[in-house]
Amino acid sequence: MKISLVIVAAAGIWLCAATQASAFIHPGLPLTMADLNRVKARIQAGDQPWATGFRVMAADWHSKLSYRMQGPFAYVSRNPNVNLYQWRNDMQAIYNLSLMWCFTGNPAYARKAAHILLAWAHTQKKFGGMESDLDLGDFACRFAGGADILRGTWPGWTRADTKAVKRLFGGVYWPGAFNAGRNIIGPANKGLLALAAACAVAVFDDNRTELDHVIHLYRTQAATALRDTLPTGESGESGRDQGHAWDIIKSMAFICDVCRAQGIDLFSEDHNRLLAVGEYWARNNYGASTPFTPFGSIDAYYLKNSAAGWPHGRLALNMLYDAYVLGKGLQAPYIEMRRDELPIDDTSSNDNSFVFYRKNAIGTVASPLPPVRFPAAPAASVTIGLRDIEIGRAYPRGGSRYQRGIWTVQGAGADIWPPQDTCHFVYKTVRGNCTIIARVDSIRSVSSHAKAAVMIRQSLRPNTPSDWIAITPSSAYEYSMRGWSNLWGGNHFAQGHRAIPTSAYWLKIERVGDMITLFVSPDGTSWAAACVGRYAHLPYKLYLGLAVCSHRQGRLATARFSHVYMTGGDGLEPPTAPKAPLAVVAEPGNQEVPLRWLKSFGAEGYHVKRAGNKSGPFRSIATVSVGGGESYIDRSVRNGARYYYVVTAFNAADESEPSSKVSIVPEPPLVCVSQHGAAAAYAEANARQGAGKAFDNLGSTEWFSGRQAGTHGWIAYDLGRGRSRVVKAYDIITGNVPACDPKDWEFQGSNDGSHWITLDTRRDESFPAGLQSFAVHNETAYRHYRLNITANDDGGGIQLAELDLFAPASAPPPQVPSRQHN
Repeated sequence: MKISLVIVAAAGIWLCAATQASAFIHPGLPLTMADLNRVKARIQAGDQPWATGFRVMAADWHSKLSYRMQGPFAYVSRNPNVNLYQWRNDMQAIYNLSLMWCFTGNPAYARKAAHILLAWAHTQKKFGGMESDLDLGDFACRFAGGADILRGTWPGWTRADTKAVKRLFGGVYWPGAFNAGRNIIGPANKGLLALAAACAVAVFDDNRTELDHVIHLYRTQAATALRDTLPTGESGESGRDQGHAWDIIKSMAFICDVCRAQGIDLFSEDHNRLLAVGEYWARNNYGASTPFTPFGSIDAYYLKNSAAGWPHGRLALNMLYDAYVLGKGLQAPYIEMRRDELPIDDTSSNDNSFVFYRKNAIGTVASPLPPVRFPAAPAASVTIGLRDIEIGRAYPRGGSRYQRGIWTVQGAGADIWPPQDTCHFVYKTVRGNCTIIARVDSIRSVSSHAKAAVMIRQSLRPNTPSDWIAITPSSAYEYSMRGWSNLWGGNHFAQGHRAIPTSAYWLKIERVGDMITLFVSPDGTSWAAACVGRYAHLPYKLYLGLAVCSHRQGRLATARFSHVYMTGGDGLEPPTAPKAPLAVVAEPGNQEVPLRWLKSFGAEGYHVKRAGNKSGPFRSIATVSVGGGESYIDRSVRNGARYYYVVTAFNAADESEPSSKVSIVPEPPLVCVSQHGAAAAYAEANARQGAGKAFDNLGSTEWFSGRQAGTHGWIAYDLGRGRSRVVKAYDIITGNVPACDPKDWEFQGSNDGSHWITLDTRRDESFPAGLQSFAVHNETAYRHYRLNITANDDGGGIQLAELDLFAPASAPPPQVPSRQHN
């Protein structure tokens, strides 16, 4: 049996279509002239949230004509930090001042921004430090976005100015972004920050070759970007924390938005994978139940979800909403809900201009790139033809045998960590690009440090460059790369040891060109890169196979491997039924249910099955072939009804058992309705802390009852005559005094403002992230809503930054062309 594999290559090995040569659009990093004009019109009309967003930005000290430049310096560095905060402030000022010029028409702002930018362009010679790529990525939209706005909109900008800034960006910031090498970038969010910076530089510099290289890495690097995500939307940082998981989305969205402004559609890559990533992050932070699969990247492997809500993130959510909902007619229910519950003055990204990425229109026509044509290195099952050898005089002699889908390998040896490695190796000779996949079913040994590994070697002698990744009896994976020329993090990341949930696990090695990558997976499809290295003189001929080391000379360890697939395998193993997808997610769309699931090893397709109750019966509603994306949109549903789903995988042998059940209720998106009414409270400390401050969509203002008002009280909102709504959720954003946070309360509704019905009761609540969402089981429309607080955290008085009320939108779902139904 043969399977197709996705494998990584060095530049020049991938068969990727280059972007079509055309003139670059300026401005377009990523805001275009049309975007800026639309936002300016919204500001001038007083539309929200743009008008308030502009006032927030205009009040920032980086936006003032009185701003005092803090640089320039010839040298800036991060880790160690040298002149870093001065550089950050000046880059933020360049961006803010360029936007102020666009939205006010006052050329003094443009002159101020250009003065700062050109001072740096003529002075800075290097951006150094171990983490230069991180700051350059975080500030890419500032230094490049501001420069591009000046270049494309201000009449005072000259060709000499463009030339000077190109020297700075190409000569200083490009090498700073690729501080580990042109083809080796960091893992997860780190690699994406490097790509975000490089993408911005390439576009400003009008360098098509550089942009093609960035896109190539975005599509093919194993440890970051697209390949560091799963079909369910999980990313390599989902198990770390939600701030770094958002960094992944922000950088991916920025790269895609910049490319879209240049006519290249990366948003559609991998069946709209970035939409899945955004929805996963948004539902995680919204508080919805979210499945998690062990996953990570080369710097960490996570076994559980980090689902604590992070009270920021509007910037990326705005870009994703515009791209997918407005641009492609797809629904993004969790993105929309999470975006609208965050305050307008969210400054999580050190940038208060994020509201201007809420463009509410798509003006640039972008075309998707042809699919990546991966190098031909098909892997097939292996039943015969492997050779046995003892590496480094391991004793007693080991051996191997194949029977009914299982390779049983015995081996001794002291260890395979040191250069003088000793083990039993079962191998075949391979030439050029190659792959091996194997599932370690078990390993038995007298030592908990024994190893069952997949290995690739340059010779059959000890003390030779080799790479391996292994499972130990103590439920861990270990890996090592030796002889590399370029590896992110150097020796510190060339070897490692990380926990896994069970000692039955999947391993993979890929060699493409001069790159070798080690992977680990719980299911044979959800591959996380463990290590990536480049070899300057990698031989064409290598030795690839299974290795077993007992970690005790004189004693044998026994390992059982299943699903052993190798380049050049015989393909004689009969197919077996695939396992069910390890995870399935469903989303509450408006008159539809988007579904996504993980791949199953060996599957040829999937059946999507639905039932009206959790006990079934489940009937198939769709069949999705491999290659069609692990997703389906069920549009034969009605709002308000609960549906249950399972997914099965199938191939020529049989159909899998059903996946775990998921249930969902489709409904219109919830929108904030507490915007045009009247607020009241039992007490107000002063006019600046009145009840209305809890409904102004700003996290920096608050309602405060006053310290003498006690710990019991209420705050209410009148939607207005004829504006009654069915509120189904409310958000609370706390103020800056935790002791004054509400702890116990009733959420109530009324139609006369006097007689109250309790809709939701909470006790002993806390706000570790500062923002909390609460669902309400309510089907009645009320005009008045009230938070009746019966206890706080023992502080004097009660304080809230925001109390937002959410009700179903009344607008119909977007009309979607038939080609986007699945």
